[in-house]
Amino acid sequence: MTTAQELGQNIGKHATLHLPSSPLRFTVEIVDARKRYGNLDYKVRPLAGGGETWHQAHLVTVHESEQ
Repeated sequence: MTTAQELGQNIGKHATLHLPSSPLRFTVEIVDARKRYGNLDYKVRPLAGGGETWHQAHLVTVHESEQ
């Protein structure tokens, strides 16, 4: 079971988003997290540009140097 603290541990961190339908990789900020149907999702926004969207956690690589 995922606790609220575990869900929130990466909020505010930078990460790389890998979209399976594209060769592009870009840096995002994690702005929220949720557990949905047993999967962890992160809501992210790009560091350059605009907008926010949810993606499954396996597509988001958190930059560990920020811990």
